[in-house]
Amino acid sequence: MRCLISAAVVVMAASGATAGELEDGLAAARAKIAAAAATSRANANTPETKAIVEADLAFAADAAKRGAALAFASRMHPQGKLMPARQPIAVGPEAVSAVFKGDTSLWEWAPVEAVAQGDLGVTWGIASISGKGDDGKPFAVTTRYTTVWHKDGAGGWKIWIDVGTPGPLP
Repeated sequence: MRCLISAAVVVMAASGATAGELEDGLAAARAKIAAAAATSRANANTPETKAIVEADLAFAADAAKRGAALAFASRMHPQGKLMPARQPIAVGPEAVSAVFKGDTSLWEWAPVEAVAQGDLGVTWGIASISGKGDDGKPFAVTTRYTTVWHKDGAGGWKIWIDVGTPGPLP
């Protein structure tokens, strides 16, 4: 299991949640994530904001398909920073990929709100991370995140800063 979420998983394990309770919690998180995606699309009232919402949602779809390591590394600005909880800051695609090395968890998320102007944009949203721990037991963790995006020279959005915090979904 990745060090990025190990503290959150320990909390989940300490709570004594059964597999059924974890699955129920994951289903509730997925429903909130789907609602957040719909709401953020509906509330995107400028072309720039629509573009940043779609960039975040495409990023989430890529992570679900190819895994977090490839999705994060392919969208990270060369000087982009990943700020995992209680871990050193990872700078650039290679360092970010190393943070996710060996991660087989399913990452699912959607922005709740977004704003963009010019070559900068910000999304904050909700996420769930699920899989099996080192002990083989299933886990499900919910998080909140903030991503600062910067438009690259080709007009694509790249991650400038990404911060995630384990905790309950709003």
